[in-house]
Amino acid sequence: MEWTDSRRETVVAAMASVLLHLVLILCVALALAVPAWQFPVSPPENEAPIEVTILPVEAPKPQAPSYISTSEQNTPEAPREAPFESGKNTRAASETAPAGTAPLPSLDGRDAPSLELETKDYTDGRQSRASAPPEQAAAEQSAPPEPQSTPLPEKPAPSQLALREAPPRPQTEERKPAAPGYQPETRITRIRGNISNRGKASVDAAATPLGRYKKMVSDAIGSRWYYYVNDQIGLLNIGTVEIRFTVSSDGKAGGIKVLGNTSNESFASVSVNSIIEAEIPPIPDEVAKLLDNGRLEIDYTFTILSN
Repeated sequence: MEWTDSRRETVVAAMASVLLHLVLILCVALALAVPAWQFPVSPPENEAPIEVTILPVEAPKPQAPSYISTSEQNTPEAPREAPFESGKNTRAASETAPAGTAPLPSLDGRDAPSLELETKDYTDGRQSRASAPPEQAAAEQSAPPEPQSTPLPEKPAPSQLALREAPPRPQTEERKPAAPGYQPETRITRIRGNISNRGKASVDAAATPLGRYKKMVSDAIGSRWYYYVNDQIGLLNIGTVEIRFTVSSDGKAGGIKVLGNTSNESFASVSVNSIIEAEIPPIPDEVAKLLDNGRLEIDYTFTILSN
């Protein structure tokens, strides 16, 4: 009798266990089969509904073309989508076959921080006394003599410029803008470009108001720089000075900062003084409207290379 009761209890317990497991399996299956979103969820109290605002995507601003001092070539029309801007229109050409990927001609020259497409000698732009009219020659004879310039070691034109106290300008020397006909001394730079059109080395450049004004700024600063370098060449070391400055609407240079200097302090001071002393013309209205806050920021490098 006792054995029979014990056996009956065991069977009942086993059946209860099986039934309990079946219920658990069924609950899990239902939970997995019914998506969660079908169960209503009450939003938290005192919470504002989420608002989604779709804003239009602004198109990226087109990159402004880089300024370059072009060759003597001049074409009537500007190339389409020219990668460079300058004081005149030029068409891309190269004297040698393409050897790189940049939109430049391939040239065999010297390694230098500036980009020069041709070799030129420095000219201050002043006319000789023999070619001047008699009345002009007489006026020049009565005027104080101007400092004479002497040839410099090979260097590219000042094409890019930063801040220390500038030395006082000699009272006997007047500050003058670059004379008509002024050209800096340049030496061809080593370049590896992709231009295949054969001809005198040049690039696709468009004459723009900003390009023409940058040329005027470069000439004004360059003519002063040559004056100081000729006067103090014995104090200057070979190297490069990188300078950043701004030009205000009235043509005044400010915010001058030296970004790098591989020469000496005298060379940096000469370069800074050239910027401060330069007779930079006011910014034209057609250029000012293109600038932020009416100021033009320029990066320049002054370089003296070895012979």
